[in-house]
Amino acid sequence: MLALLEACRETAQRDDGFAYNYTTDESGKVENFSWAYGDSIRAFSVFGDVVTFETTYRSITYNMLLGVWFGIDNQGKAFLLGCVLLQDETSQSFSWALQAFIRFLRGNHPQTIVTDIDSGLRDAIATELPNSKHVICIWHVLSKLSSWFSQTLGLQYSEFKTEFELLCHLENIEDFENQWNHLVGRFGIESDKHVALLFSYRSSWPVAYIRGYFLARTMTVDYMKSMDKFMKAILNPHSSFKNFFEQVSEAANIAFQKKEKLSYSPMKTCLPLEEHARSVLSPYAFNALQQELVLCMQYATTDMANGSYLVRHYNKLEGECLVIWIPDNEQVHCSCKEYEHSGILCRHSLRVLVLKNYFQIPEKYFPLRWRLDSSLVLSDVHVMPQESNDECCEAFNSLTSALYSESLMSKDRFGYVHKELTQILEIVRNMPVFDEVTLDLGPNNVTEL
Repeated sequence: MLALLEACRETAQRDDGFAYNYTTDESGKVENFSWAYGDSIRAFSVFGDVVTFETTYRSITYNMLLGVWFGIDNQGKAFLLGCVLLQDETSQSFSWALQAFIRFLRGNHPQTIVTDIDSGLRDAIATELPNSKHVICIWHVLSKLSSWFSQTLGLQYSEFKTEFELLCHLENIEDFENQWNHLVGRFGIESDKHVALLFSYRSSWPVAYIRGYFLARTMTVDYMKSMDKFMKAILNPHSSFKNFFEQVSEAANIAFQKKEKLSYSPMKTCLPLEEHARSVLSPYAFNALQQELVLCMQYATTDMANGSYLVRHYNKLEGECLVIWIPDNEQVHCSCKEYEHSGILCRHSLRVLVLKNYFQIPEKYFPLRWRLDSSLVLSDVHVMPQESNDECCEAFNSLTSALYSESLMSKDRFGYVHKELTQILEIVRNMPVFDEVTLDLGPNNVTEL
């Protein structure tokens, strides 16, 4: 611990934003220890709306609880916000960890905090972050099913797990509770302690209850994999505290400094809404919205008057959604709550915007956290100003339209055009690209939430 303290003091001299804190017992022995880096603290000003507190690992060397705070950037990747080492898993220790984290972040609180299922942590969050939504990660819940129920259910476990996963994603609270009672009754596990625990915590994990909470796509498989990759990079069974600290520092530094090549998907709809979104959003956020935009064309709308529309899939693959459009201040609200949940407009809302002849998505539906100019890493695509983008798009559309028409005149023409375009595409792909300018996260540019 003394070596860890000395490492922190040295880091604070190099990183003026670095912060650390610890507690001692009556004999002066260090009990709990927490730290955060300057880059992490500054990044919180943009990406601090949702944080994940990962507590499923222990410090192998000294059997202390390791807690790692993660944020999600505008490329859907996990980045480090801070670390804590705790002597135990009591609500008092978790309260201290939360207090230290809030102090590092200058009193700012996240909108949503995502954790594992733990009663001590749940109580601490209720006390220290009363205005933050607490979500229990569904992946952690699912990972516990085997140890909780496989022995009890035996050959029935596989069927139970399948039905449980379907239950998790029901969107109506009444449907969830009815199906829950049916499920536990059918498998005869009404009195199981884990069933009681999950049901008592139901306000924090099933989709039906948390659909309106902002999670910024932290429940995606890709985000969970990026968190797991970071954890594997810092965990070593033979590490001392000092070596562990150095491994965390190195991993965090790589995450902030690495210039990843992040690509946009090709245009798929030719809608002006798609062009506009591509000029504003990061590749990750654009690709997510583009998928919704492509799917929105499969939906029919029914005018319910007073600016409300029923939107349903053309062959009724899912239930109807109610979309309310308010033209005065360009608001669009959908009953599916996808925008409230992820910050990405849903296919139902986009369908209504297309119906209303929108050529640009209202700026309010481009959250700062998903914008290209908020990147912690660089993009391999240089996005031009909207005016230049429009001119290039018009020129390409005119040229390709004429080329397409002429090439269909004969088989020889088509073969020649296809061969030449294939070669041109290969040449263009091998040409250098311009890097995007990253968000300036220097100390003088921190914006308090």
